[in-house]
Amino acid sequence: MKNITILTLGLLLTQLSFAQNSFRFGLKGASNFGWLSGTDKTIENDGTSVGFAYGLMGEYAINSTYGLHAELLLSQINSKFNLTSEQSFVNDISNTKISSLNYKYTIQYLEIPISMKLNTKEIGNLVYYGNFGFSPGFALNARASITSGDIPQSIKDLDPTDYRVNDDEGDDFTLDNFDDKVFLFRFPLIIGGGVEYRMAGSTSLQAGVRFANTFTDMFVKDKTADAKNNYFAVSVGVLF
Repeated sequence: MKNITILTLGLLLTQLSFAQNSFRFGLKGASNFGWLSGTDKTIENDGTSVGFAYGLMGEYAINSTYGLHAELLLSQINSKFNLTSEQSFVNDISNTKISSLNYKYTIQYLEIPISMKLNTKEIGNLVYYGNFGFSPGFALNARASITSGDIPQSIKDLDPTDYRVNDDEGDDFTLDNFDDKVFLFRFPLIIGGGVEYRMAGSTSLQAGVRFANTFTDMFVKDKTADAKNNYFAVSVGVLF
């Protein structure tokens, strides 16, 4: 189903590129630096993690100075944090209390960024731009790993270093006071900018940066923890 959706939207963007002279279609790749912004003191960010994104982009020029920009991206957003509230694993018969657990999350999203793009006049072969908008995302796969020196041996034997948090794989690592399941929807505002190098015809190379600040709680099912996964991205692409 995921591949069919991506293919359908890709074909739609391609058809539009031939139907409209003011529409351009292209490819994009990006590296992102993700972190967790905890609004609850039980979640403590543990630095940035590198992820990536790739996909299609298209833009419709309303005039020479502004237009609409849209993308279809497969993005991997990583984050790591410490869970500082005292916990115990439900399946641990010894009921060992652990004061700090380190989590690393790897989440794959289907992102659909939509933004308004503002351009400068062409300076030589260069055009500078800024854009702002929103980027709804849908979680396709979410994996986590748990590390701590206090994890009971019975839990270590089950290997909590790489498991799907939203599937049955995560049941063995359920805690008494934290639900690690990830909310399937993500909605950030985005702001960024960059430079475009005009080549022959309508073809151009593009490089830019973007900050994505989400408003949705990553752990919406958990009533004690509140955290948001944000990222800063650096991208390159080509428009035809």
